This record gives sequence, C-alpha cells and structure tokens, in this order.
Amino acid sequence: MYLKELRIWNFRKYGVREENAPGLTVYFSPTFNLLIGENDSGKTAIIDSIKFTLGTTSDDNLWLTEEDFHVNKDGVSATELKIECILSGLTSQEAGIFLEWLTFDENGNYELQVRLTAKKREAEAGLPERIEKSIKAGSEISAMRLEGLAKEILRSTYLKPLRNAESELQPGVRSRLAQILRSHPAFYKKNPSNKHELEITFEEANAEVEAFFNKPYSDNQSKTIQSQLLQYLKEFFNAPSGTQTEPNSMFKITTVKLNDILRKLSLLLEEVPSGLGSLNLLFIAAELLLHENELAIGPNLTLIEEIEAHLHPQAQLRLIKYLQQKANSDSGIGGQFILSTHSTILAASTMLNHNILLHDGIAYPMGPEYTKLKKEDYEFLERFLDATKSNLFFAKGVIFVEGDAENLLLPTIAELLDRPLHKFGVSIVNIGNTAFKRYVNIYSRSDSWITKFPYAKMSMPVSVVTDLDVRPITYYQDKKRKSDDDDSNTPVIYIIKNENFEQVAELLGVETEQISHLLYQAFATKSSFKEEIQSYVKVSISTFNSIIELVKENLTEETVEFLKLAKEKSIKDKYGDLQENIQLNLASNWTLEYEIALSGLDMMLAEAIYTIQHNKLTPDERIIEFEKYTQTLLSLPPEERAYQIYRPLLKKNVSKATTAQYLAIILQNEKNSEKAKKSLLYDDSLAYLRNSIYHVTGGIPSNANK
Repeated sequence: MYLKELRIWNFRKYGVREENAPGLTVYFSPTFNLLIGENDSGKTAIIDSIKFTLGTTSDDNLWLTEEDFHVNKDGVSATELKIECILSGLTSQEAGIFLEWLTFDENGNYELQVRLTAKKREAEAGLPERIEKSIKAGSEISAMRLEGLAKEILRSTYLKPLRNAESELQPGVRSRLAQILRSHPAFYKKNPSNKHELEITFEEANAEVEAFFNKPYSDNQSKTIQSQLLQYLKEFFNAPSGTQTEPNSMFKITTVKLNDILRKLSLLLEEVPSGLGSLNLLFIAAELLLHENELAIGPNLTLIEEIEAHLHPQAQLRLIKYLQQKANSDSGIGGQFILSTHSTILAASTMLNHNILLHDGIAYPMGPEYTKLKKEDYEFLERFLDATKSNLFFAKGVIFVEGDAENLLLPTIAELLDRPLHKFGVSIVNIGNTAFKRYVNIYSRSDSWITKFPYAKMSMPVSVVTDLDVRPITYYQDKKRKSDDDDSNTPVIYIIKNENFEQVAELLGVETEQISHLLYQAFATKSSFKEEIQSYVKVSISTFNSIIELVKENLTEETVEFLKLAKEKSIKDKYGDLQENIQLNLASNWTLEYEIALSGLDMMLAEAIYTIQHNKLTPDERIIEFEKYTQTLLSLPPEERAYQIYRPLLKKNVSKATTAQYLAIILQNEKNSEKAKKSLLYDDSLAYLRNSIYHVTGGIPSNANK
C-alpha cells in the first residue's frame, strides 16, 4: 500500500483551477521520491498536506490556521480547503481493514481515497471564529469518517527539518524512541495476559535493586537504607505501626509495564558526547527500524524534510544512496519515502526518475511515463548529472551550453544587457558536449501528460546555446595553402551528402547509422578526411579514391552557404518539435569566438587573445605592438579578419576558457562597456546569445522586430 497521488485545493500557495480542478496534483513513486525546486516552490506545503490528512506516528500538533488557506492574487482568502490522498497497491489484508471505505481505480484495482476538508466559520452563538476540519475516506459522495485501526495504520513517520535528535532519543512521556519501539514487532504481545520478556527482565532487576536497599550497608550496623527511610516516613505521617495509614516505600528502576519501560529508555551512539550529524544519523536509523517490520500493514510512509540538515555532504550521499537502494529492493527496508531538499548534491545523487520538480505551482514527476526521456537517456543522465549540473533543478530558468567559454562569458553578456542571470534565478549548465537533447527532454512532457494536464506543460524557460560548426571559406583556403595532398588548382572540399551517403556507407562496408554524424561535415584536405574514415574502418587505396570521387566538391561561397543551411536543418530535425518553453539558439556560422570576431566586439576579442599570447611584454610594449596588430587586422575584409583573430584558438595556441576570462574583463571595462552593449543588442552574429538570455529572463530583444 502506498501513496499514489496527492490533490490539493486552496491550501497555502495552491489554489483552484478551472472547473474546480485541484490547484496541485502530485504523482508519487511507490518507493522513493525527492521533492526539488527553488525556494518557496511548495515543497513544505506538500509534506504538510500529507501530514494533515494521514497524521503522523509522533502525534505532531497538526492545527490548521488562517495562513493555511490560499490567498489569490487579489488578496482574497479562500474560506474552504480540501486535500485528497489517493492510496493504491492494497494487499488483500489491507483491503479487508479498509473495506467500508474502498473505491476502485480505472483498472478495477483497490483504491483508498482519504480526504481532509476544512472551512472557516464566522463567530456565532457566543463562539469565536473557528476552523472546522474533518477527515473522511471513500468516494466523495459517500465518504465516512476514518476511525480506529484504519486511521492508525495510515499515520506517516515524519522527520522535521531542524529536529533535535538528542531530545528525540531521550526518555520521557512523549519519547519518540518509545513510540518507535512500541510499534516494532519485537514488542508485540500475542497473549495480553502474558508478560513481555522485557517486563520479566525489569521485574528481576527491580527485585535485585530492592534487595540491595534492604540489606545493611555497614558491617557495624543492622540498619538498611529502606528501614531508615520508613522510619522517617512514620514520623512524618505520625502513623502507628501496623495501621492502614502506615507509609511504605520501595526502590525500583521503573514500573514493569512495557510502555513505562520503553519511555525510560535512551538511545546513545557512544559514551561520549556526539555531534548533531551523528545523532541525526542515529535518529534516522531508529526511525527506519519500523521499515524492517514484515508484519506491518499500511503505507509505511516516511516524510523527511531537508534531509541534509546537520549532515555533511558525504553523509548525505551515503544516506540517500542507501535509502534508494533499500526502497527499490525486494527485501530490506521497503516502504515509501518522500523527501524534500535544497541540496544539489542530493539532487545529483538521486535517480532522475525519482525526482519531482516543483516549478510555477506545478509538480513535474520525472518518471518515464511523464517525460520524453528514453531508457538510454535515463542511463546517460544517471552518469553525468553531477552536482555542478543538478543546479538546473533549483532554477527559474536554464541555459545549456556546450563549453567553458560560453559558461564564463554569458553571465557578463547578461549583465551588459541589464539582465543579470542571478537576479532572474537563471542557472547556466555546461554539459561539456553537444548531447543537449538528453538534458532538454527533462523539460519536455509526454503526450499522455499533456493530454491529461493541458495546463501543465513545462513552463520553465530553457535555452540551448550551440555552435553551427560550419567553417568559413577562409578556413578551407588556409588549409589548402598548407596542404600538398591534392594537386588540383581548384580549391576543393570533401563532403558526404544525402545523395552520396548510402554509396559511401556501402563502400566502407558499414551501416549508414554508424557514419550519420559525418553527414554534411566538410573536410578541407584528403588527409583529414582519410584520418576520420580510417577511425571507423580500414579501406584500400582504390576504395578510398572511389569515395573521394563521390565526396569531392569545388569550394565556393555557395557551397559554404549550402552547408550552413544543411547543418541548421540537421540540428533542428534532431531536436524535432520542441515544446514552447525550450528554445534552440544556433550560431550563424561557426563557433562562439568566431561569431564574436565577426561582431563589433572583434577588437576586444583580439586584445584578449593578444594579451595572453604576449604576456611577457611589458604593458607599454604590449599596447604599442597591439596597435600595430590592430592596423593589420583592420585592413582585412571582415571574414578574413575574423578568421585571423580566431586562428590562435583554432590552433590551440591559446585556451578558449582563458580567453573568455580575459574577454569578460575587457567587456566590463568602463571604456568598452557602452560599445559592447550596443554590439550585443544589435549585431546579427550575436543574436543567438542575446535571444538565449532574453528567453530565460522573460524579455524581448531590443531589435526583435528589426
């Protein structure tokens, strides 16, 4: 039995949708669930709504207040709220207990609907304003109040975010440790008339204690502590010996009733003081004792808020991995866990299909039936969603980039556009490659989800920033000048196109899928093309020459433009129809740095690269030499100039990341900032960067209609 679905109407931040649909619907995994999202996304409201409806094993004070009723955008507070917990997967034994409250789902399986309703009542009949609450189960038209065993077994285990683990493990009337142990099968009595083994043990211990206090404590005296104490009491009570009012006393460890014994127990980690982290782990371990109970019936649900509280990162990782492993195993802890976190470490270490992303008032479960992710996507993301990338779950918008340069430069560019990313809650995620689609599909909903919840399309804005990677004609001309592997006087390039794709694959003896990524990838020389081909399969000279005749083309501006269009189409086809929250932003030509070199920021990029290359010159020498270099660059046509600026990066003489760092500083320099801002606002070659930022920050580019 597990909590399958939660529905909320007018509870805290969640109101009511059209046609009285719930303000929030949450689907849970039967085993492990992690609620993640930015601050104030509603994680605590979800945990509390379950507590209010199902109750807790620790009998927490669960009083609804005025603040629990939803307040709409006009400041009007709701007068009624409702919370429904839908429980599924009932065993025949559980179905028997809940028989009078049972309903059935669309597949004819047992289902239990537990419903909390609350209404505000005005002052009347001498009574003040109040909130009336009821908890019933069954279909809404025939619901009945839950009572007795049925109510008790639904209670969830709740661990507070800032719990005092030390006090929870200490003895007392409301000892949480006693509650845990009393619910464990080791303390069940099959026959109420028989004493529990622990009661017998304490009876024997009490007898030993009493015997000690009834024996003389000195060789020279016959008095005992007990007899002395009784003598004092007789004097105090002024009661004659042998009368009914004669006082009596006895020394005991505790009474021998099992509940009283359990309330006297403490749980200690060791005989020396322990830190909060260790005590929290001990407390969680004690709570998990109940999950080992094979005899337990009911949902066996544990709610943990901010599990990272008082735990250092490595302890968080060990704990979360263990809970996931046991929750998904056929034996062991079992039960259902619902946790909330602010920790990117925990978000990264949790299996993606167990995450529930909260954004803009909607809960987005990440299971395969809810997203467009495929099995292999989950496997890939399990390996590569580390703590540096998991910040995408805690943002209001996300920009995916393929390298360090974009990661370093985009925050500076956003600042110059007066849209600082940190103020808009936007995260940049550098995936280090071009496998964007796997990440993008996290934010794409399945067709079945959209059919069921047309209002719940993923609204989080996502920008993908990637290179077109089509080299300009100047690159091929440069390569041709330095190459002697083609005796043709006419500049040529080597391209696999659709019309020769199958023939090339046949000559190579491979399936077309194996070389699909080479489609429309141009090579400047025979040797570079051969090197790429030989990495897949060794071919004879005659076969290679046959392939060359198929793929060789004259190099013209028209060829390069054709490649751009073909590559752009290929990339867009790869992504298919993107949902409206996701925007693909392609460079117009080649790479980020080349696009910058084509823009009004060209000399700033040149300065950054030149400074890195000539760092041994004094500042004065570098200024003089750079002015000479600038004059040379400015004498070149725009594309040739852009290529010459970019060439040191292409040859890997300079690091792209280091260049981005230097360029970011130069862009923010007071003498450059206004020119940089103008270029960022209006240069066509930088439009893809500009648009990516405006998409995730909710703005419209200044030249959007130009």
